[in-house]
Amino acid sequence: METKDISRIALGAFLITAGIGHLTFARKAFQAQVPEWVPLDKDDTVVYSGYAEIALGTAMIATPKKYRKTMGKVVAGFFAAVFPEILPNIKTEGTHSV
Repeated sequence: METKDISRIALGAFLITAGIGHLTFARKAFQAQVPEWVPLDKDDTVVYSGYAEIALGTAMIATPKKYRKTMGKVVAGFFAAVFPEILPNIKTEGTHSV
């Protein structure tokens, strides 16, 4: 197995684990990361983002080779969208548990 395949599968597994955490063991910690400006209920936001992470992780692992580059761009876009809001909270509050 090539290094890029191992990395892709590891990232997919991480996303699936984080998504499961959103729905179960780390739900409260993820709720603490939801910014006040989000118009949805914090718990709903965490649940929906958990589903999204599970879907993205599964897609990272299962996407046929022909579409992997596109899938990588989708996942990169997801991280670009969520990290700017998460990073300050990790540094100042330490509330992100995954």
